[in-house]
Amino acid sequence: MSQASYEPGITVTGLSVVSIVEAIQSFSVLVNALLDVMKVQARGAGGERALDPSAWYPLEDYLLAYKKIDTLLGGRGLEKVGSMIPKNAVFPPDITDIHKALASIDVAFHMNHRKNGKDMFNPATGEMLEGIGHYAYTAIAGKNEGYVVCGNPYPCRFDQGLVKGMAQRFMPNATVTHDPAHGCRQKGGASCTFVVNW
Repeated sequence: MSQASYEPGITVTGLSVVSIVEAIQSFSVLVNALLDVMKVQARGAGGERALDPSAWYPLEDYLLAYKKIDTLLGGRGLEKVGSMIPKNAVFPPDITDIHKALASIDVAFHMNHRKNGKDMFNPATGEMLEGIGHYAYTAIAGKNEGYVVCGNPYPCRFDQGLVKGMAQRFMPNATVTHDPAHGCRQKGGASCTFVVNW
């Protein structure tokens, strides 16, 4: 699990939790374990537990769900979950290329979290609350390459999948590699750096 910290009172949208379940739905035992970790009590029409996409879930429980995925499925499972998030995302009309897409991750990340009940990004004012870290994108001039620095409490393999899924939404041949020369949250670093090529 990552070493980056976050402030208390952070919640995550139920839509993000639904993305995890969709990514691992073929593993019914794991889905039930995740619903336990997330403390999902709601019952569907047939008596089964059902996530509420409009609900907000505590970030602590959400991060425990990622730890459970890592324990049972390993890093590839975390990458799969991360890669599914951009596949279902709705993009604003100004997100038209890979650069804009990768640069938009930080805003989307904050839009899917709340701090003490307040949205962490307000699209009307551009106000962004601190408390969960950031994703920073830098394009490399003259090359089909860029860097994404992830300094947040999520696991690095999840972030690798997220960055890859976002990049491949716009450039299907994009590749993403972890650059250990700039540190790794799994090894106590403050962030992980991913190199994106296409």
